[in-house]
Amino acid sequence: MQRRRDTGVIESLLAEPQRYKFFQAVRLLERWFQKRQGEGRSRDVVAGNMQFLNSPSLGFPASEIADAQAYDREGNPLADAQAIKTAVAQGDVARVALTPAFFGLLGGQGALPLHYSETLALRESLSRDRGARAFFDIFANRAAALFYGAWKKYRLPLRHESDRDHHYLPLLLALGGLGHPALRDRLRTGGGAVYDESMAHYAAAMRQRPVSGTYLQQVLCDYFGQTLRVEQFVGKWYTVPPERRTSLGSPGAVLGVSAFAGDRIWQRDLRMRIWIGPLSGDVFADFLPGGERARALEKMLTMLAGVSFEYEVRLILAKEAVSGSSLGGATASAQEEGAQEGAGARLGWNTFLCSVAATEDRDDASYELQTIH
Repeated sequence: MQRRRDTGVIESLLAEPQRYKFFQAVRLLERWFQKRQGEGRSRDVVAGNMQFLNSPSLGFPASEIADAQAYDREGNPLADAQAIKTAVAQGDVARVALTPAFFGLLGGQGALPLHYSETLALRESLSRDRGARAFFDIFANRAAALFYGAWKKYRLPLRHESDRDHHYLPLLLALGGLGHPALRDRLRTGGGAVYDESMAHYAAAMRQRPVSGTYLQQVLCDYFGQTLRVEQFVGKWYTVPPERRTSLGSPGAVLGVSAFAGDRIWQRDLRMRIWIGPLSGDVFADFLPGGERARALEKMLTMLAGVSFEYEVRLILAKEAVSGSSLGGATASAQEEGAQEGAGARLGWNTFLCSVAATEDRDDASYELQTIH
């Protein structure tokens, strides 16, 4: 038995408009007309291909749309279901007239007094005169189009759907402090590019100040898709400049406040350690200095936490990727993965002298990441 062919949502809308809500119907027709006119054209299809009429009915509306009428390119109405189906399939529908039951100037839900609707109904039934109703339709058409435009303007998911690059993305990027195009260009260019869509996704995180270590860890885990841990308050010895060292007879040294002995000081509030892994061999190599992920990590840390901190990156190589190395060749794991030339063993990073399989992950590789250059 042959299955019946689906008639499509546009045919269903034109045949039974009462089953659709007003905004849903206009949005479906708008996207259908936009798809027909092709890419690169920004003509307003709501004003050019759609018309909104008054409903003179004085009864309680059973749905938001009272009627829908399609017209071909010659302006002839498509009267039956077969004509609608053929015109939709061939793209011959030039205009659709919708009659909203809840909005307009006439009818029980209209803005004008009821005697206007009664007078127009008498003129149409007795004199077959639709001129007065067509006059009121001029104002109802414009008002309904503006009503739909206002509804759509402040719903960001719809703006993303229709005009993502010029309205939706700039709003989210400005929320995260990335409204200037030159700043976004710096993040997109070079190695480890961070694109507008990713920055917009984390706009709230970039706006957060101060950012907690837990929040930073969650964002980085989500962006890179790897197991990652942020260790806070990592201490380090910092050299004190000669002009700030305490010496006998120097002014400004207050015991217990600003005086200290020695030429270096231990600080724990300027440094974080980022543990990444366990990682496979290729991902591990990409997180090494100069890799794509390493550059992206630097850019993400700059945007999320600013330039006030220092970072120590500790990479954890999964035990399955730990293998021996040979002079003039790649590691065994790189050979198995078919690594390209120059992407094999790197002395001090992923080279190991071992004759048996590793029993634990290796966290020997570490480097400092500076967000200020």
